[in-house]
Amino acid sequence: MSLLGKANESVDLVKAALDAKTALATAEEKEKLADAKLALADLKELLASQKDEIQDLKELLKEKKDLVFDMGVYWKAEDHNRGQPYCPVCYAKGNLIPLQKCWDGRDKTQSPWMCPDKECHASYNPWDHKEHY
Repeated sequence: MSLLGKANESVDLVKAALDAKTALATAEEKEKLADAKLALADLKELLASQKDEIQDLKELLKEKKDLVFDMGVYWKAEDHNRGQPYCPVCYAKGNLIPLQKCWDGRDKTQSPWMCPDKECHASYNPWDHKEHY
């Protein structure tokens, strides 16, 4: 082989080495880009989750502003007649459960209100402030 042939062969080998290096760099860049996309997807998921949590907290804060604790139970602030009490035990657990009137033949000021929640079963009579468990 002539000197010119060997020079051309060497140039071809250098070109092939440069092409391989470029291909490797491109593959590494693609991998880094894929990792960045995955990290961005994780951040978007976290952001969505935090938005939901913020919305839940806003609703809880609004509920808290709309409720008044009086006579041992919670009442909606706009319920000036005190017609529907809410269970304070359930409210402490984050649930707003309306108490149900237990009609046992006594008048309004003597009959207790019962919590319908199966885990609670608390009983209240807001008019005499007694709690029965």
